[in-house]
Amino acid sequence: MGTVILAEHLKEKMNGRKVRAAVFHTFNFEPDFFENYLLPLFFPDIPFGENRIQNAILWRKFQHELPPITVYCDFHAKAQKGINLDYVVRTIDIPKVAGVKPCFHPKHSFILLEDWELLVVTGSNNITEAGWCSNLEGFSYLSLKSNEFFPRKFKDELKEYLRDLRNTFFNERFDETESWSKADNEIDRFFRQVGYTNQNPNLYYFNSARRNEFHDGTFVSFIKFIKDELNKGLPFQRVNVISPYYPTSSGLFKEFKDLTECADISFSLPFENVDVVAIDKVLYEEVASMGINWKEVNDVEATKGYRRNHSKVYELIGDSKVFTIVGSVNFTNMAWKGVKNGGNYESAILYVTDKTDYQEHDLLKPCDISTLTFTEPKPEEQISEDREDAYDLRFILDWSAKTLEVINENEDNQRGYISGGNFSNISINGSRIVRLSEEQLRYFANRPLIPVKPSGKDTIFYYYPIHNNIEAMPMPERLVLNDVELLELWKSIEQDDDPLLSLQLIDRFIDRITDEAGDIQEATLIENHSTLNIMATHINGLLALQKRLFTEKGLKQYREHTRKLREYYLLANNVDTLYGYRKLLKKMESEGKLNEGFYWLLLNIIDLFFYMNVEADDFQLEDSFDKILSIHKELATEIQNVSKKMIGKDLTKNHLKWALKMIKDEVAR
Repeated sequence: MGTVILAEHLKEKMNGRKVRAAVFHTFNFEPDFFENYLLPLFFPDIPFGENRIQNAILWRKFQHELPPITVYCDFHAKAQKGINLDYVVRTIDIPKVAGVKPCFHPKHSFILLEDWELLVVTGSNNITEAGWCSNLEGFSYLSLKSNEFFPRKFKDELKEYLRDLRNTFFNERFDETESWSKADNEIDRFFRQVGYTNQNPNLYYFNSARRNEFHDGTFVSFIKFIKDELNKGLPFQRVNVISPYYPTSSGLFKEFKDLTECADISFSLPFENVDVVAIDKVLYEEVASMGINWKEVNDVEATKGYRRNHSKVYELIGDSKVFTIVGSVNFTNMAWKGVKNGGNYESAILYVTDKTDYQEHDLLKPCDISTLTFTEPKPEEQISEDREDAYDLRFILDWSAKTLEVINENEDNQRGYISGGNFSNISINGSRIVRLSEEQLRYFANRPLIPVKPSGKDTIFYYYPIHNNIEAMPMPERLVLNDVELLELWKSIEQDDDPLLSLQLIDRFIDRITDEAGDIQEATLIENHSTLNIMATHINGLLALQKRLFTEKGLKQYREHTRKLREYYLLANNVDTLYGYRKLLKKMESEGKLNEGFYWLLLNIIDLFFYMNVEADDFQLEDSFDKILSIHKELATEIQNVSKKMIGKDLTKNHLKWALKMIKDEVAR
């Protein structure tokens, strides 16, 4: 048992290896934190940092390299901010039982590496900034690998937990190839390996939704198994419990004391601030009168100021063994009662250690009670009792087709509409596909979250959509490189041996548009240090990009890399792609900073160089060519609109056609 920074620990264990797939389970989920702090751990060579604007641009450039990733979280505990990258979030809503609503509460990270080693983190840490950066959290770390460390019984418990979750809440078999969760499929492939090892790991898995030979899904039965089977029915010599939440009455404390038959039990005080504890003083005194000690967490003293404890750790010291349980299980009735009895979905891992190998470490220490202030106890995990059973809905946003698909799994009983923005016409009463306006697309690009107002209910349900063709998702309108920066960036991609050049140029762009605090300086966004008086600069930039994207060398690896680059620069919506360039040109033309004739010419060059004379074999993905044809149609429409505006102007279409012919001849050389 020791103290580490979890992110640094994971980075060290990954040791530069690529991630094959990852599945995360959490109660609370903050996508903004996940995308800016955790996912960058998978890409140590890309200079992600604290500037979220820079991270957004870098993610657009490299998100095609993301492995399959799925996050499971409680429906009501997710942040009301959308996801901006190509991963899947599956929210879980457990129906009310006798008017009480349980929650999905496990915290797991399953990270499968390229060499088929699985890193497993189980503990108390949600995927939130507090859970990974500021709270005191308890977690266990394991590494599983076929033929190296692969204890059959334990790994099968994890496998069945994952399969049960998919089957119960998503009606999905483990071998369902059409699943939205490709990450789950990969993790299940790992668990189907049979390179079992003979170690006796002294590991046991607790899952409150599944009974097995060790327990019936209740935490009471799990503690009873430890005492009766592993501790030979003997009373425990000492017990320490760390929990941030407690029940409002003393019943569970008495049951625990009777179950353990221990005369030396200590519980951690639930501090809410320095010398402030969130527990009713009457309950505190009643528990103390049972001979139970109230103490404080030992490691908190090593931190400056107040640091909230969110760990859930049970240490039971027997005559010859020490039993340590680490996981999501608070010392509360909802955490202990089991899913089948209307309790929370919980999980934990039990470590059994010989007492001779146990390193004495006091988890708790005495506390000066006279300085404490007692306040009202906080609801477990700040859970609101007003939570409604959510509608079973799914939404698929296709950024290329510009559609939103509504999937209603219970059309007779689930009625309402999408609220917020210009969505009064989008009903969720039946499954259907809706074509989105440009205004609606911009709304979802800025906040990719679907708010649903259910009929007859005074609440809003929020849903994370599944993203299709996310590379076409618009960037925020105000993030646009000026033409000098963009053309310089395109020239840099000719230098394949130095990919950091383009990253340095992006860094310079971020420096230009933000202040020292990392906030955008609005005045800098309208700067267009235009080179339009030198038309050759734009044309040469396009020529450099065309040459790099459509010149394939002999090596297979180089050809595949070129196709990947081609799909990014032709199809992705980012500040340094052709989409970003077209957006910049349109903005400059609308503001009168770009001659209509030159705008017409550049649109034709873009169409001719990149979209008109390509074939399906020029791309890696099957549907890329269909997207190219769609963009070609968009360009043709825009070119036609500009042509109409040019009628009667001094610069005629014949002049521009002549210029276009000269450029065609230049490309053909």
